[in-house]
This record gives sequence, C-alpha cells and structure tokens, in this order.
Amino acid sequence: MTSKTNFHKFLTILTTLALTYSLNVIYSQDLSSYVRLSGEITNPNSDKITIRGNGYVKVIDVNTNGTFDDTLVIKEGNFTFYDTKESTAMYLAPGYRLDISLDGKEFDETLKYSGIGERPNNFNASYFLFNEKNAIDSETYKKMENQEYFDYELKTHASLMKLLNESEIENEKFLENQADKFRFQMLNNLITKLGEDYFAGKTKGIITQYLDSEIDKIDFKDSVLFTSNNDYRYFLSSYFVAGLTSGDLKTLELYNEELLEMQKKSIVTTLKRGISFYNMDKLDVYYQTYVKLAANDKDINRIKGKYERIKTLKKGIPSPSFNYPDSSGKNISLESLKGKLVYVDVWATWCGPCKAQIPFLKQLEEKYREEDIAFVSLSIDQLKNISKWKDMIVDKELEGIQIIADKAWRSKFVTDYVIEGIPRFILIDKDGNLMDPMAPRPAIYVEGEMQLNEEIQKIFEDNI
Repeated sequence: MTSKTNFHKFLTILTTLALTYSLNVIYSQDLSSYVRLSGEITNPNSDKITIRGNGYVKVIDVNTNGTFDDTLVIKEGNFTFYDTKESTAMYLAPGYRLDISLDGKEFDETLKYSGIGERPNNFNASYFLFNEKNAIDSETYKKMENQEYFDYELKTHASLMKLLNESEIENEKFLENQADKFRFQMLNNLITKLGEDYFAGKTKGIITQYLDSEIDKIDFKDSVLFTSNNDYRYFLSSYFVAGLTSGDLKTLELYNEELLEMQKKSIVTTLKRGISFYNMDKLDVYYQTYVKLAANDKDINRIKGKYERIKTLKKGIPSPSFNYPDSSGKNISLESLKGKLVYVDVWATWCGPCKAQIPFLKQLEEKYREEDIAFVSLSIDQLKNISKWKDMIVDKELEGIQIIADKAWRSKFVTDYVIEGIPRFILIDKDGNLMDPMAPRPAIYVEGEMQLNEEIQKIFEDNI
C-alpha cells in the first residue's frame, strides 16, 4: 500500500471520528437549551434570513426550494425576523421548535407558525396585521387634534390588550412583556405628538394631562425591563428629550447608575443636540452635563468648539460674512449690503418647513419693499442641483436676494453660524453687526394656524 493510499485512509478515519464526535455533542445537549427554526418560504425575497435581537445576530441560509433549518442558542426574549425586504417580531425561548411558512410576496398576510412556541408568535403575526389595518396615513395624522389623537391611541391600546388577552398564551413572561410593550408604545406615540404640538404652539391638552398622571406610575430604574424591552428604552430616551425641550434636566435624577451607563450614549447624543441656539438660556447647563457624561476627552473636545462658537455669536459683534452668487452668477456679499437691515433666510429646495415660510416671507418683502431692509435667501442646495434651485426661483416667483452657498452644509457662513437645521433666520444690523443669530421666522404658529409674525415686524419697524 502506497503512502498516498495510507494518507487517504487516515483522512477518512479522522473525518468519521470528527463526525461521530459532533453528533455525540449535538445529541448530548439538553434539547431545551436552544431554539430550532425551520420552514418554507414561497417566493422568497432573499437566499438568507436574519434573526436579530438583544445583541444576538444569526444569518440562516435559505435553500433554492425556499426551505431553511437551523438552531439558535439564545436567551428568552424578543427578536426580529428579517428577509432583506420584510420583517416581523418574534418571541423566542430555549426549547421552542418552530416551523414557519410564508409567501414572500404577501409576507404579513401569510405568515404562520406551528410547533412549540407557536401561540406567542402567531400572536405577533396578528399584531403586525392589526397595525397594518389600523395605521393612519400622514395627512390624517397631521390634521388630528390633541383630543382626537389621544382617543385614537387609547382605543388602539385597548384593542391590542383585548387581542393579547384572547390569545390563550400561557407564557406569563411573554404576556407581561407584551403588555409593557403596548403601554410604552402608546406613551412614546403620545410624547411624539406632544413634541409636534409643542413646536406648533400647542402646549396644553389632554395628552399633557395624561402623561403627567402616568409618569408617576413608571419605574425609571428598571434595568431588567431596560434590557428586554426596546419600547421602554425608547421611552426613557424620548422622555429625556422632552425634558431637554422643556428645559427640565431633572430627568437625569431618575436614572440609576446602571441605566445611566447603559443609555449614556443616547443621552450624550441628545445633550450634544441640545447645545444649540435653540437653547441659549440653558446652553451652559447642557454643556456641563455633556462634559460630565461624555465618554472621553476626544468627545468633549469635539463639542467644545461648537459650544464656544455659539457663545461668541452675541449681539453687537461683526457678523460672519458671505459672498455667494445669485441666479445670474453675480456675487453678492454682506459688505455690499451695508446701510441696510439684513434678514437672512437659510433654506433649501428640498426643505418642506423652509418652503412653508415662503408665502410669509413674500408678505414681509412686500410690506417693507420701500424700506432699507435686504431680504437674503441663502440656499444650501448642492451645486449639482443648482438648476433645481434656479427653477424654483422662477416657479415660486421668489423675490429678494437669491444666492446659493458654495459647499452646502460645509459653507463657511453656515459653519460660522453653527447651522445644523433649516430654515434658519439671521438678523444683521445696518453696520454689519449681528443682531440675532436665531431670528424669528416670518410666520408663527398659533394653535395650528400660521400668521405673519408680529415680533419680526416690530423688529423691522424699530430699526428702519
């Protein structure tokens, strides 16, 4: 027998031993220690599916005939089933043996589970269908008043709890988890609506009253719920953001050290956004809190420049300048407008809120046409989209001084004024000195109705 033959024989023996060992390991495992997922997908959207949740990710191959089969070693909890196009919520626990069937073209409508663990997951499938059928479109949502939206959320929550209670699920942990999920989903939706109402000038209503009554019932230091429930984590973050918006930083006191550490990144990000012209009266508090919680000196130094720049932009200092082309290619500079009050509108053609201000800006321009006021509309559109900008000037019959920045968000005037959101209005006096880096918009929201801003009119008339 040749050495080559001996080697092949030896390799065969090793392979057999390895396979035998692997099978022994598999069958020696406690079957309750892992989840087995199998199934068949008609019209699959991909050759892979992904199971993701609680820091766990598992990619499972889908065979050419649409079947799949794999095991997952996970802790009990909520997961997401994703096929690159559609997704659904799953609840998995060690010991589950689930067989899944679905049609990729009608994902939610055809998704079915069978086997051990089927009831919680078929409930999740029903829940997704419920959301699909009861969702409100964006236009309807925008028109819903405080009370109307509150009633909708309360009705939705009651329907979901009824669906849960009628599910015949015996897993108490799942039932508790879902009840928490629906509760915090509703609270998050109400907080979102409240935030939108806040910026629309609607600061009072049934939602505010309800949230005030619910806050006292919530444990802000539940680290177990924090790790197991995305909606609870999102609620804590949303509530913190709401605290920043209203200027109430006491929310930090509601976090214990463990929660603070787990959510520090999100809080630091929120504080970073709070360091802006929108919060000038609490700028120092935001910055100091940021420094206290930031991960390292690099993060602190990164935001320090922004903070110091905002602090320097005070009334009376020489304004950062601009020198940008108008639609005809002629450059217009701030210096060329000396002797006039300059009202700068930083905007873009793609910005909906910016375009909403146009009718009111036109009213201001018409009202003060004969006065020494220069209305400068500075576009931060990309230069590759300059034709779109020029077309809008013609289509919307835009007047005043229409200019476009050279580097969009990175343009010097934009960065000098620490502009991170638009529309942004800036007021510069006749000598080229800064009057207001966050000037009033031409329109103001009052109980949802837009009207010409009286404050900016008074400023104009006092400085003509």
